[in-house]
Amino acid sequence: MPGPRRRTGSLEPGKLADIAVWRVDGLGAAGGVDPVWTFAFSGGALPLELLIVNGEVVVEHGELVTADAGALARNVAAGE
Repeated sequence: MPGPRRRTGSLEPGKLADIAVWRVDGLGAAGGVDPVWTFAFSGGALPLELLIVNGEVVVEHGELVTADAGALARNVAAGE
């Protein structure tokens, strides 16, 4: 298979990946029939546990690790 497609399509060492993992074991997921049902009907209320974009960790244990979240919030509040 030519070009960048060789680097996508499966989770393997050396390939790029975008992965998002939400917690479905907390109070926000209580009453869920199964994890897929819980995610589909959560209305966005589930906490993001891990986010990997292009193979790089962006959110880990629910915390943004690629930037200072407090500084970003201050910049938005200041209109920057």
